[in-house]
Amino acid sequence: MSIINIGLSGMSAANAGLSVTAHNTANAMTPGYSRQRIGFGAQTSGMGSGAGVGVSSVERMADNYLNQQIYKQKGSWGFNAISSQYMAKTETLLNNDSTSINTGLDRFNAALSEASTNPQDIAYRQTILSQSQSMVQRFNNLSAQLDSQAQQVGGQLNAAVSEANALVASIAEMNDSLRDTGGSGQQMTDLLDARDEAIRQLSSQMDINTNYNDDGTVTITLDQGQPLVSGSQASTLRQTADGGLELQRGQGRFALDDNMGGTIGGLLNYRDGELKELQKELDVMAYSFASQFNEAHSQGYDLNGDQGQAVFGGVDQIDGAAKNLTLLIDDPKQLAFAAKPGEPGNSENLQQLIDLKNAPVAIDTSTLDPAEAEKYKSAIAVLDGKSIYNSYTGMTGDWAIKTAQLEADTSAAKSLVEQAEGERASVSGVNLDEEAANIMTYTQMYQANAQVISTAQQLFDVTLSMFR
Repeated sequence: MSIINIGLSGMSAANAGLSVTAHNTANAMTPGYSRQRIGFGAQTSGMGSGAGVGVSSVERMADNYLNQQIYKQKGSWGFNAISSQYMAKTETLLNNDSTSINTGLDRFNAALSEASTNPQDIAYRQTILSQSQSMVQRFNNLSAQLDSQAQQVGGQLNAAVSEANALVASIAEMNDSLRDTGGSGQQMTDLLDARDEAIRQLSSQMDINTNYNDDGTVTITLDQGQPLVSGSQASTLRQTADGGLELQRGQGRFALDDNMGGTIGGLLNYRDGELKELQKELDVMAYSFASQFNEAHSQGYDLNGDQGQAVFGGVDQIDGAAKNLTLLIDDPKQLAFAAKPGEPGNSENLQQLIDLKNAPVAIDTSTLDPAEAEKYKSAIAVLDGKSIYNSYTGMTGDWAIKTAQLEADTSAAKSLVEQAEGERASVSGVNLDEEAANIMTYTQMYQANAQVISTAQQLFDVTLSMFR
């Protein structure tokens, strides 16, 4: 092997090193990119003498174990982050002066108490009607806000499911390409990075398990065991008519519960758990508030001498009571504050209405439709024996505690994700200082080998001149 050819091999190797370094530098900010490292090997001639250098490998610096740690932490972070986001919104809603049931109860009971000094005064009675309408609006508005939030969660869930399906299909396609090439070769390293990045994004949507196969493919299953990706075969997530999720694979379908983890699991858990229970408790409060007040009001007599009629309507059943609550009377004379007819200054029944502030919720479930009684069983049990005021205070307090815990869990999960990503970056990340040093090294290598060729050319010219 001539000195010129040896020099050419060195220049070619240096050029390959510069190409790899340039590729690393260009992708330093590319999400999921794994830096590449070139390997050189000495070449020998048939005579055993040195024949220069060659590129032995271009290695993708990736650690599947570290990737799997990121996948696990991403699922936990996605679940806590989305749950915390919605819990915080609802906490603000429950405690806002314009929507708080307790704020409305305070003003409503204050109006009743003021009227006790002069129960026949129309001005006091009109204030009570105004505060009654305000209570109706509070229940209506809070129910509407929660319904709107449920729709928002549903829309975000649709988007998350669509994104997950797109990622699953993309991973299956990349599996197919990688299997055809055996998952090796410099040209496939970027595809491997793209697939791992897609898996990272998928892991934030749901809890998954991955298994890297010898043929270059990856098998992905849900944490519950159902298959998502196997080779080039991809399953599809679908929402059922009742809002649940199922996994379709070919002609088979697998029902999924809410324990999916990730953003999808967080949305399902919040919508079907915390939010639904809150809506049920609000309906029980509205039903109890209206029923208790109507019953006590019917024991008295109004300024016309007539027995009290129902003040609040829309509460024939618990289901939808907060949304359907209405005010039935608009004439202040129809408020029945007297214990006997013809006594406009009598406030005995008004005192019974005032005392309802501390009256415990006591709903006879035997009078309810069996299906409704079963549906609201847990909400009735939570409120039973406590006043509406204390129930709402306890509910908002519990909600605040859960929200604070979720915020702490989200912060902890984020730290674990950052730690896992930092460990991956220490292996796979691009260090620009290191790449800058490599550029200098390969440039010097290129120049030195060019000098070898130049020297060989000079020696050749000297040899030729000897025979002239």
